[in-house]
Amino acid sequence: MNRTASTLSIIIITLTLASCSSLKSTTNTSKTLNIYGSGVIQKPVIVELDVKQTKVTATSTGKLGSNIETLKAEAVSVAVKNAGADVLVEPTYTVVTNRGTSTVTVSGFPATYKNFRDIKPEDVPLIKAGILQTAKVAEPTTIWGKKNK
Repeated sequence: MNRTASTLSIIIITLTLASCSSLKSTTNTSKTLNIYGSGVIQKPVIVELDVKQTKVTATSTGKLGSNIETLKAEAVSVAVKNAGADVLVEPTYTVVTNRGTSTVTVSGFPATYKNFRDIKPEDVPLIKAGILQTAKVAEPTTIWGKKNK
């Protein structure tokens, strides 16, 4: 009886440990604008965006019912990482759902930030024009809860 209980305990512990899976989370840098608050004075910073002329493409796949926005964010993150860029300019998405799987493909122009500097008076007209003509830019975001297989 004691030997049976001991063997059963070992089997239960082994199965419990074997069924554990690890959780992988990917974290990327987040960029924010418009810092407001009591006592906060924000001095604008000008930065150049070096946009490559060659488009890059990346794909993300998930089970049917996966959040499409999460798959889009993951595809952008992969594209930006593979291109060594900071952002993806004018991203276009293709979403295909087939036999229980959703696949998101993103393509766009990779770009990097360079030459950070303080604003000058001659920059103000450029900023006003930029408010009217703003390109769509996708930045990598944090993706949580993806399990390793």
